[in-house]
Amino acid sequence: MGEVVIKYKVTLDQPEEDAPDYQAIADRISSFKEVQTVEIKPLAFGMMFIEVQVVLGEGDGIVDGFEDRVRESDELIGQIEALEMGRL
Repeated sequence: MGEVVIKYKVTLDQPEEDAPDYQAIADRISSFKEVQTVEIKPLAFGMMFIEVQVVLGEGDGIVDGFEDRVRESDELIGQIEALEMGRL
């Protein structure tokens, strides 16, 4: 079995009162053992997104399991979109 590298775009739901703490959420995501890099990047109109690069083993449910763990890490996480995927 091989490994795949996936680059994700993680967007956050914007609370009405304050801007989300992107750095705290990025730090939480970067603590996952599969994560290689985490960057906070501009999106539009002052909004940001978190770009996450991970290396996962191939197999049924591994990618979905990682995405579920990211979603569960913070209530503000809105959408997780795979930008790039390739084999190592």
